Amino acid sequence: MHLLPYQPARGGEPDPALPAAPGWPHADTATALGIADAGAWTWLIVDDDGRIAGECGVKGPPDQDGVVEIGYGLAGPSRGRGLGGRAVRALLDELRGHGQVRAVEARVTVDNLASRRLLERLGFALVDLADTETIYRRLV
Repeated sequence: MHLLPYQPARGGEPDPALPAAPGWPHADTATALGIADAGAWTWLIVDDDGRIAGECGVKGPPDQDGVVEIGYGLAGPSRGRGLGGRAVRALLDELRGHGQVRAVEARVTVDNLASRRLLERLGFALVDLADTETIYRRLV
C-alpha cells in the first residue's frame, strides 16, 4: 500500500495507468476529489495490487492552532483488511512533514464503529460525542 498525491491538474482524473480496485470510485469519491480541486492536500490510496482503492487527505489548510481535519474513504470490497489503518497511518506520516500541522481531527458518524476503532487504534482520542457525530483528535 502507498499513497499517491492526487493531481487535480489532470482535470480531476487519477493516473490512467493505475487500475481501479473493485468498487472504486465509491459514493464519496467525487466529494473528496472536489475538495482537492479547491486546494486541499489529497492522496489516492493504492492497494498492494497497485489499484486505486480509495482516497484520503485534509479538508482544508491548518487553522491558526495548526489543526487539520482529515477524511478518508475506501471502496467497499477493500474494507476490513487493514488497508484503512495503513492509509491513515501513512497520511499522518505525510502530515508530520508539513511544519504547520500540529494536530489532526477526524469527524466520524456515531454508528461507523469500524472507523472509530481505526482512529482509536492509531492513538486518536475522543474529544466530542454528539447524537450523530464523534470528533477524534491526535497530535502529530
